[in-house]
Amino acid sequence: MGKNKRKYYVSEHGSVRKLNQKAFLVYWNDSSKRKHSTSSGPYSDFKEAEKIMISHLINGVCSWIVSYNG
Repeated sequence: MGKNKRKYYVSEHGSVRKLNQKAFLVYWNDSSKRKHSTSSGPYSDFKEAEKIMISHLINGVCSWIVSYNG
């Protein structure tokens, strides 16, 4: 079998970039009625994702960051 030669791309705020670096998603759970968490991203900058996570935490909403290696 040959090596996987797929190239992965992600959309980030209207632009498309190659997924060869870490990507960060921010998840939050703001409603006990909703079964699934809400997310935003991906972000290439951890500090940007962290700011969004902190804004949710300040408002009393459970939130966390998930990182994916590129």
